[in-house]
Amino acid sequence: PAATEGTIDRLFEAISRGPLAPRVLHREPWLLAFEPFLSHAEADALVSAAGHNFEASRFLGDEKVAREGLVRNRTSMTSWCNVPSCLDDPTLQNVRRRISGLLGVTWNNSEHLQLLRYEVGQFYRVHHDQISPLDSAWGPRLFTFFMYLSDVEAGGETLFPALGNLSVAPRKGHAILWPSVLPSNPDMTDERTVHEALPVVTGTKYAANFWVHAYDFQTFHSRGCDNRNYLQDRTLWRQWQP
Repeated sequence: PAATEGTIDRLFEAISRGPLAPRVLHREPWLLAFEPFLSHAEADALVSAAGHNFEASRFLGDEKVAREGLVRNRTSMTSWCNVPSCLDDPTLQNVRRRISGLLGVTWNNSEHLQLLRYEVGQFYRVHHDQISPLDSAWGPRLFTFFMYLSDVEAGGETLFPALGNLSVAPRKGHAILWPSVLPSNPDMTDERTVHEALPVVTGTKYAANFWVHAYDFQTFHSRGCDNRNYLQDRTLWRQWQP
């Protein structure tokens, strides 16, 4: 796996002291801010390359919302960088290479970049990024590298309610990084990194998620695997251990 007991703390400590000199917003759990990570030109290029097919953002509870007439907790628009015109884009490839190098994890463990667009009033209520079954083909999401691709006149902050309501304002070219699992046990979700995209008040917010898994995502995804448990026997064995 791309992380084992203790390696996440060592990684984040090394990054915090490295040449990019991110600002440490929080420890235990880690939250690092890169101010900036991208140039404005790179941010614009990512929006242009990845913004080829915006659709309503999905959430795991969407089926229940439709069935029970509930209010959706996510109202943004999403476009995935999963077509040749985006995957072959030199800026995308360069940014992908830099993030993979920073984390020391091969690109194959990463999902396709997810581009987000939030218009005035749009939001994403409190949620957690680790939604992959432990025994899925690619294992849990270990890290979120979140990039802000536009300035927003008002609103659109990323709020971490379990970290004392720590809030990060969207600034074009800036990025934040956090783990979604516990450094002491990367098989377990770190519930402290729940977060929320606050509503945009004025302007348009573009941002991008770059998610890194414990195992190879790209190979298994290309072979038709989806986000479910493929190792049921191992899961049951683990649950019954003392």
